Amino acid sequence: MKYILCIISIVIFSSCQLDNSNTIATITASTYKIKNISRGNNAPKIDITKDSLHIFLMALHAQIPIAEIVHDLQWSEATKRNNINRLLENKLLIKRGDNYIPNLCVFTSIKGELLIKKSALLAQEIADSIVPKLKDIHTLHNKTDISKKYSFHDLSFFYLSAVLLDNGQINNIERDFLGKERPLRNGSRYYLAILEKEEENSVEPFGIYGNQVLFRSDSVIVAAYGNTRTQLNKGWQDYQHKKVHSFSKNDLHIVSKEMPKTFLATYLKILNKHKPTFVKIYKELAFEKETSFEEFFIWYYHIIYTQTTDLLIKQQLIKKPTNGLFYYEFKMR
Repeated sequence: MKYILCIISIVIFSSCQLDNSNTIATITASTYKIKNISRGNNAPKIDITKDSLHIFLMALHAQIPIAEIVHDLQWSEATKRNNINRLLENKLLIKRGDNYIPNLCVFTSIKGELLIKKSALLAQEIADSIVPKLKDIHTLHNKTDISKKYSFHDLSFFYLSAVLLDNGQINNIERDFLGKERPLRNGSRYYLAILEKEEENSVEPFGIYGNQVLFRSDSVIVAAYGNTRTQLNKGWQDYQHKKVHSFSKNDLHIVSKEMPKTFLATYLKILNKHKPTFVKIYKELAFEKETSFEEFFIWYYHIIYTQTTDLLIKQQLIKKPTNGLFYYEFKMR
């Protein structure tokens, strides 16, 4: 047992060292996805993809001297001061002594892969716990108007991943598990992450599934759920030419409120049982140096439910769309 723990410690230490072995050249050669979780008017007031701000933050994360970063980015002294002040104002950068530290969640490819490995057993536990709830979810599906057109299996990707684990559940997880509001940054409350992606393909970093609203009005919301919302998947935002699954106003309450509730108590019990492990990972992988536990966890949570989704797909309990995206609309009237 001591030998195994020693090996794990060496792997963790090595991974953290590798995070710090990058150069500006290797950092700029990678692809990054900037993700935020916000509600209403709480979107970030700064776009860190502009002016190479995300590269600056990644380089600071790798502990590259600021003078070297500024030189390689070809920033003037005035540009450096302006960009640093903007990041400080938006609470995405903090100063400790003479050092500037990123103040957001950074998942390098190394740490992301480590987190995937660490969550494998937990994802299986969650997947196994969903199975006994399927009968209740089927019953709720049969109460919906959309059930007249689509079978449960047709909608299983949306129900069991998006609704039960991701955007249908995430507010509950924040309220009942994390118990804290999102960080306040320049008047907006949101979580922010930089996710590294080494391989250029149509799948999002670490295969993470997510939701994106494509159209919103007083009467309807149109969105896409999946993990191929990338530039290489050309035309994915063109929902007018996709099969859009239409949920009525009656369906909205059933799907957004009643379905998540069927699994919430079980889910919270599992997450609370594993919370000491989450805190340990947060500290061992040095996330505590740059972000709060809550911000780290909410992005780690995305990896956990993604793995759970993939397990349910392998068990053929979920029918995944061929292009990786499920398009849907909710009627508000």
